[in-house]
Amino acid sequence: MNLNGAELMIRFLEFAGVEIVSGIPGGASLPIYDALYESKIRHILARHEQGAGFIAGGMARANGKPGVCFASSGPGVTNLITAVADAKMDSIPLIVITGQVPVSMIGTDAFQEIDTFSLSVPITKRSYLVKKIEDLIQILPQAWKTAIEGRPGPVWIDVPKDVASAKIDWDISREKEIWNIQKIEFKDTIDLEWKKTFKELLSKAKKPVFYIGGGLNRPLAAELFCILLEKLNFPTVSTLMGLGICPYEHPRFLGMLGMHGSRAANLVLEEADLLVALGVRFDDRATGKLNEFCPNAKIVHVDIDATEIGKLKNPNLFLKHGVENFITQILEEDLSSEHLSSEEWLNQVQTLKTLYGFSIPKENQILHPVSILQSISNILGEKAIITTDVGQHQMWVAQYYPFRKQGSFLTSGGLGTMGFGLPAAIGAALVFPEKRIVCISGDGSILMNIQELDTLRELNLDVTILLINNGHLGLVRQQQELFFPPDFPHPNL
Repeated sequence: MNLNGAELMIRFLEFAGVEIVSGIPGGASLPIYDALYESKIRHILARHEQGAGFIAGGMARANGKPGVCFASSGPGVTNLITAVADAKMDSIPLIVITGQVPVSMIGTDAFQEIDTFSLSVPITKRSYLVKKIEDLIQILPQAWKTAIEGRPGPVWIDVPKDVASAKIDWDISREKEIWNIQKIEFKDTIDLEWKKTFKELLSKAKKPVFYIGGGLNRPLAAELFCILLEKLNFPTVSTLMGLGICPYEHPRFLGMLGMHGSRAANLVLEEADLLVALGVRFDDRATGKLNEFCPNAKIVHVDIDATEIGKLKNPNLFLKHGVENFITQILEEDLSSEHLSSEEWLNQVQTLKTLYGFSIPKENQILHPVSILQSISNILGEKAIITTDVGQHQMWVAQYYPFRKQGSFLTSGGLGTMGFGLPAAIGAALVFPEKRIVCISGDGSILMNIQELDTLRELNLDVTILLINNGHLGLVRQQQELFFPPDFPHPNL
């Protein structure tokens, strides 16, 4: 079979099980779109490349599979960068495919030429510039596996127009052999000495706490963690990206920690003498001053990414390991009552939770954002997915919305990108059309990608937008009022 480079790429995406891609065509990417025309893959035409990137990211966050987006060269690339950087910060698997000027014209400042490779390296797990069609055979499966293995993340493939149009003889019968994209699960046995040390820390601890984050935000990891929680009965705090892993109403759950977290969660961490950190990176919004974070605690840090261990906070015990495999092996251990939380500690935590939980508006404040969120949660139940933008509304959702299931909350965490919520909601609705999708946004954030309302109109998806309009960039104004002189100009809208 004789295929061109673009047809080979589309054939690979079909082989990988991709059903939907988002994007915007342009001159350099037209061969890709020509090949897509004959495919069963559904294309979602976004109104801006950033929107296309967030639609793909929304799909990936919702179902855990790599999202795929297309763009052309030059401004198509630069418009995509924010969405890809957002995926890198939050460990979201993306396959980004962009057109490029012909190989012979690279470096000549040709029309809509830009150094995509150099721009994308810092914001991806790996970036490729394909210089000949034969390279695509290895690059495509390698890119897919890179996106999903270890710590997930985005991969960028930049394809010059002449490479996309070049021809190659392709043996269909060898596709499964050549395109082996089966994810390798590393299930190394944890060292016996490590387990012994871990159990000793558990038995000596009087005030243990679980600290969970986005590394657990997968169905199996969340399920296993809840089993471990029932067994050890530790008080639990979560990062923004970990919300939904532990049900909101669980008696041991204290909510989000950190700058915008509950006072109860932060006070418990001050008291803790053992912190078991799973799938977290000790970022500044969660920890504040690192030298004052958990001042009395020994720290156990488990993460799939070795670069995160000791990067910001040195642990007493660490393990580079997938959290699912770690929890599975710990559950097999003989854990007795000496390894569990004491009643005295649990009573102390409950007292702090009662005294220092988030305040609830009075009954007559029905239009208070918190009251609205509570009403929405009562209406939606557990079968909804909530997306947010970034700002005060995002923090209200994180603080007050009763997330009960993993995957029910999609938000921009590490990069904190305004304009995320609407296109991410579109992505979630595309992969879960049977679910209610609600995008909660602010009057500042919604304007960042307001053009995707037209995409939503065209697709006629079940997405509800709740707009909290206070006439300001609320979180910016809040910080100005707290930390700057009163005459500081406010960001009114």
